Amino acid sequence: MRRPKNIKFVIASWSSLLSLRVFRSMRNVSRSCQKNTYVFKNHFVLDTLRTRTDNNFNLRNSVTKTIFTLTYLLIITSSFAQTSNKKRVLVIPPSRFEFVSEFDLEVIAEKNNVPVAKVFVTYEKALLNTFSKYNDENFEFVPVEAAALKPYKKMVKYKYGKFNGKHYNGVDLKLFSEADFTKLLEQHNADFVIFITWYDIQKESFTRKGNHSKRTKYAGHYLDYDIYNLFKQQIGGFGKIKAEGAEEPSDLEASFKLLRVKELELAYNNFISKVVDQLNKPIEQ
Repeated sequence: MRRPKNIKFVIASWSSLLSLRVFRSMRNVSRSCQKNTYVFKNHFVLDTLRTRTDNNFNLRNSVTKTIFTLTYLLIITSSFAQTSNKKRVLVIPPSRFEFVSEFDLEVIAEKNNVPVAKVFVTYEKALLNTFSKYNDENFEFVPVEAAALKPYKKMVKYKYGKFNGKHYNGVDLKLFSEADFTKLLEQHNADFVIFITWYDIQKESFTRKGNHSKRTKYAGHYLDYDIYNLFKQQIGGFGKIKAEGAEEPSDLEASFKLLRVKELELAYNNFISKVVDQLNKPIEQ
């Protein structure tokens, strides 16, 4: 067997080659590790960012819901406080015998498309509905339904009255005991009660504005009323208070002569505003 001429050289060559391969293998492993480390770091950073983003979104969402809830509760509380601070006022309409008109009932019934027998009830309902819908910062009006008033109806009488030197049709409460009066107001949690004591529809006219002046027949609605507090003390009595309609009604409105309840809503609102003025006087004094 032939031995290499320079065995030391061969061994050195193989050793160098092996070292080179080991070096390259270790370098590849190092690069792979660096790459994996880089990928891991990227994933970690992305996951961290996503987590922070989700947390921020949830935080903002939670804050938004909290603000919305607090705002809603504040509105509800404020609304409740405003309503609870209002004085409640019972409204008792006149009887059928305290309702008079210079216009024939047939004419009024035709304007409202109702039977003659329903004229009084039609006006009564329209007046009470306007009271119930009237919005005021100090007072809330509570019309008394016929069924609730029935036990007390015989106690309410009417008489010729006088208040502050002015005559009007007043209410007579002699048959109304203080216990029954208190019971009526407590049933409705009321502070005042208004008795509409007279309803008078009179024939009037006014001049239409424009190039051709023209006198137009129109109805004037006048009401008397009494105000009592919860101690059955009279606050005021007023007569012939006009429920004023539109200053310049349209041709269509004028054709109904302020007899149709649709046009009367404005007139009733104007009347109620005068009632509110009187209710405010004892509070301001």
